[in-house]
Amino acid sequence: MSTLPQGDRPQALAILAFQGGPRYREELPVPSPVVTIGRGAQCDVVLADDSVSAVHARLEFDAGRWRLTDLESTNGTTVEGVKLAANVPTPVHYGVSMRFGGVTLLFREVDEADPEAARAAYVPAAPATTLREERSRARFPVWLVALVIVIVAVLVALFVFRGAMTAQPHPAPAPAAHAPPLARAAP
Repeated sequence: MSTLPQGDRPQALAILAFQGGPRYREELPVPSPVVTIGRGAQCDVVLADDSVSAVHARLEFDAGRWRLTDLESTNGTTVEGVKLAANVPTPVHYGVSMRFGGVTLLFREVDEADPEAARAAYVPAAPATTLREERSRARFPVWLVALVIVIVAVLVALFVFRGAMTAQPHPAPAPAAHAPPLARAAP
């Protein structure tokens, strides 16, 4: 990708320009007032370099200024050579040099951009869910299914047991009463 003329840039609020390496002078637009920077495809600004963490840092415009936050990256984030503490938003100004792992970028202003208006209209995207999370929401918990099976088994056992207890057994035929022996007639 080459440097884009001012009019052909995507609606960028700021620009991150490579300061060295094979991508020297290539520019990456900062498309919204809150962006993630990293190697992973889920990031808003993707830096395809092994020294950059999958989700390395967050750049956001808030309260009238830009802030850069290192997101516990492996190789760190620096501004003008000063390493940032993890998870601490640090104010940054246009014209500063930022390093993400081994990638150095220059943070530049876009003349026609209005980060204040973009921030006012900004609606954060819904957090991404993993396939495991989606599947766990889509089915009953195993413990609930097991509980229902146990309750049904207990009810069936009680019904069978109660039926066996309340059933009247058929009385056994009474033994025939022995009749007294017939008296024999005397001869």
